[in-house]
Amino acid sequence: MRTATAARLAQFSASLLTASGANAESAAAATAAVLHASIHGVDSHGIRLLPWYADCLRTGLAKGAPSIKVTMPRRAAALVDAGGGMGHLAMYRAMDEACAIARDCGIGMASVINSTHFGAAGAYTLAAAEAGFIGMVTANSGAFVVPHGGAKPIHGTSPFSLAAPNPLGDPFFLDMATSSIPWNKVLRYRTEGLELPPGVAVNAKGEFVTDPHQAVALAPAGGIDFGYKGAALAGVAEVLGGVLTGMRLSVEQDGLALADSSMGHFAMAIDPTLFMPLAKFGERLQAYLDAFKREPGIYAAGGPEWERRRQREASGIPLPDGLYAELKAAAEKAGIGFDI
Repeated sequence: MRTATAARLAQFSASLLTASGANAESAAAATAAVLHASIHGVDSHGIRLLPWYADCLRTGLAKGAPSIKVTMPRRAAALVDAGGGMGHLAMYRAMDEACAIARDCGIGMASVINSTHFGAAGAYTLAAAEAGFIGMVTANSGAFVVPHGGAKPIHGTSPFSLAAPNPLGDPFFLDMATSSIPWNKVLRYRTEGLELPPGVAVNAKGEFVTDPHQAVALAPAGGIDFGYKGAALAGVAEVLGGVLTGMRLSVEQDGLALADSSMGHFAMAIDPTLFMPLAKFGERLQAYLDAFKREPGIYAAGGPEWERRRQREASGIPLPDGLYAELKAAAEKAGIGFDI
């Protein structure tokens, strides 16, 4: 299989997005987010999204040069208006604001309004962890996840991510959809000709299917028997990302369009030194992470991502034939060279 370095793919991403209408700041933020996903093995939200992002820019679904506005309704909170631009730029800004507030207050929050798809939520929580903060992110999006036992979508994939700094090793890093899988994984399986696992997607009748081409909606996390748990967690994302931001609820958005500019996001940063020195926090966190090493092949949240990151930094990011063809076609549509 073809592979490419993260640096080479970053160059391609920036060129493609800029040629499609993004300004330098928007292109850089989106590139950072998709490369975060690809280098950590979250391929559903990685470089495979670039052709779609380019189309969103070209058709005006996402503004390439938005006017982002930040207001401070209270000392510990910021409100970031994405201006209909790419969600990545607004979300990095929101987490920056939350961290800046946390440096002063110990905890900082930021809501994002009038935004679009922001890629992998973990890109922003990991940025917070790398700056020394516990970061949390969630968001709503168009509805294409059915409630447990239902056939009509109510929630989006409603991601939830939390990362914590670790001066002694890899950060704690959780990034998950509250749906069984992300919708982008369905699209990736279609591209790569793969069959879905049982119990993760449904057809128009609410029946579980494994053919990704028959899937029209996702099941909540928890599967056939315990999906009510994932559906409840999706409600948390809806309250923070939709209700609290004043944006349209997931069920009020255009589900499979994925580029509704009325998406809401929520970010929070906590300074662990509120409670103990960072070194002590790191010792306690590392003790927790080390507990998973008692059995081979068992990981704490983030363990597989760190392993894949080291593999891909050494060997490159894989480019299956279908993805390679899509990237090449996107380059031709944008009128740029393609030499990956």
